[in-house]
Amino acid sequence: MTTQALPQPTVLLFGLKDPGRLAAIRSHLNAAGIKAVEVPDGDWNQSLGALLELPGFARAPAALPAGAGREEMLVMFAFRDRMLGDLLRFFRERNLPPVSLKAMVTPTNVQWSAAKLQEELKQERAWFHTELP
Repeated sequence: MTTQALPQPTVLLFGLKDPGRLAAIRSHLNAAGIKAVEVPDGDWNQSLGALLELPGFARAPAALPAGAGREEMLVMFAFRDRMLGDLLRFFRERNLPPVSLKAMVTPTNVQWSAAKLQEELKQERAWFHTELP
């Protein structure tokens, strides 16, 4: 019988510009056994699968220029147990400004570019903040 290794929990970090905050986040992720991957501005056209270097996902040939209106985003992959709760608690306990756009990698969005995921998350956020009649 073979046992299949679980994938490495990973967070893709998009647009985090404050060096102190970024260092604190990276330190927490490292201590929690979570791989942190800073995604360069030019890689927003890459699929999440390619950014995570998953089998079957090739990188897109052309990079996108840094986009206006891009926001900070955390994309979590292969989280287990209490990893998400611990990460959110870390932000609260350290009084770090939250990252408003967060997502888990799913079988659907793993094929999306980071730019498409961000647009979807922005639409969801707008929908949740819409006043009901």
